[in-house]
Amino acid sequence: MLSLWLGLACAPDPGGIVVLSFDTLRADRLGAYGSTAKLTPNLDRFAAESVIFDQAFAQANETLFSHAALFTSQYPSRLAALNGDFRLPQGTATLASTFEGAGWETAAFVAGGHLSAGFGLDAGFEVYDDSSAWGSLRETGALALRWLDTRPAKAPFFLFVHSYDTHDRYLRPSPFGYAFADPASQTVGARIGREVGGTTHIGGGAYVQDLTRLELLSLSAPRFEGGRGLRAAEPTAEPLADDDRAHLTALYDGSVAWADACFGRFMAGLDERDLLDTTTIVVLSDHGELLGEGGQFGHRGSLDDAVTRVPLLVRPPGGVGARRLTGLVGLIDVAPTLLEIAGVEARLYGDGISLAPTLAGEAQALRGTIVSEGGLRLLSARGATGRLTAEGASIENPWFAPLLRVAPVDGITLKVAGDGDAEPLRAGLLAHLEGK
Repeated sequence: MLSLWLGLACAPDPGGIVVLSFDTLRADRLGAYGSTAKLTPNLDRFAAESVIFDQAFAQANETLFSHAALFTSQYPSRLAALNGDFRLPQGTATLASTFEGAGWETAAFVAGGHLSAGFGLDAGFEVYDDSSAWGSLRETGALALRWLDTRPAKAPFFLFVHSYDTHDRYLRPSPFGYAFADPASQTVGARIGREVGGTTHIGGGAYVQDLTRLELLSLSAPRFEGGRGLRAAEPTAEPLADDDRAHLTALYDGSVAWADACFGRFMAGLDERDLLDTTTIVVLSDHGELLGEGGQFGHRGSLDDAVTRVPLLVRPPGGVGARRLTGLVGLIDVAPTLLEIAGVEARLYGDGISLAPTLAGEAQALRGTIVSEGGLRLLSARGATGRLTAEGASIENPWFAPLLRVAPVDGITLKVAGDGDAEPLRAGLLAHLEGK
């Protein structure tokens, strides 16, 4: 299969690579990843022509950190402290800067927010448009297609497109917004669903009006206890009932259907420009979203599979019969993979590995564990069948590794999920902390 990419170097229009990031899209909402709800007909049609990475995981649970890992092939904690001052260090080699150095045209059309240019992710992009603040693929995709119409079509191109279509607030334009939820509902969940940023106020199965207060409570009480301490410390919190959680989940599903419709329009635009036979297209998400699991919504407070397992679909020029690959991979692997299939000899010196041999159908040894990081005192290792999550110290804290060595599993510091031996996962976390 690798020849499908490398043969384009001599084509009259060498085409390029498009990476499309759906912010906050859970993998399990796609039919290609097991959903039977039929929310994503366009994405599923795309998956039928793509390589499907079934066990792909994000390296962080926040937009800025995760995209930094995607662009640099490095864990975000290697780049800067995981806090509100995070910026990509000036001069850091990125996927875009590497392509630019190899003579490729580079452009990005992003939906602002935590991908605004001020965070440093614009490095290497000749065009970096972040004007669609908290916007949709409907806007960023249209801008990207317009750029494709004006490019000289002499050099290959790297195009990055991003949207917040499935990010809070989940409520989208009619008919998608209430496609699965009752618009007449008067529940607490219905009220939260109408608020911008409403689900970010949910913790421990309850709604807390003061977001700063909620974050302080989250930092002072273990999340592993199901929020009991949080609710006791904040008696004004409004508990969520099953109906509230179901309403918010239904709104999220409507946002997924909306995102899929926007994706269909974008793909039609690429088809109209005769780019599907000369372009590699990658569809992914930076992280998923909790939808009531553990009494939580959002993504900042968890590294569970609902948050870190993401769709990763790679369609070669012209498409290919669907192939499903089950080994553990990460978003840190995307950049070295794209550079290799593009024949760009420069390499990023990061934590990722090139998956080009796997795409070509060759046997390739992948990881036994994959690590994800969180800014709110969270670190997690995922194995083939289980996950170990550590909580209690920031990743920059020198006491984190000594604590991790002695902490009992299923105590207040370590939580195990799934099957398998927790000790290899503990070893994976320690190796990560020690920079091995």
